[in-house]
Amino acid sequence: MTPSEMEKLITTLVHGENHPADRVVRLSESDLDKTFDQLDVDSLARAEMVETISDTYQIEISDAQAGALGTPRAVLEFVAAHGTRKDL
Repeated sequence: MTPSEMEKLITTLVHGENHPADRVVRLSESDLDKTFDQLDVDSLARAEMVETISDTYQIEISDAQAGALGTPRAVLEFVAAHGTRKDL
């Protein structure tokens, strides 16, 4: 998963698939270390994110692991260490 894929995923989860162009989430280097709460990503969106990542990257993610994915950087590092992207 790349930072741009993370931006797209968060944008879709927070603003929907057909979001307006001005609602695209952009993550600066410092934003990667902000909590999802600070980025206005609620708990339902985080749960959907974990499910999407699990399906897309073929990763079994326990509840404890999901709870530790509190920042975009944590997600990116987790996927880099554990994931294998499905052929879509």
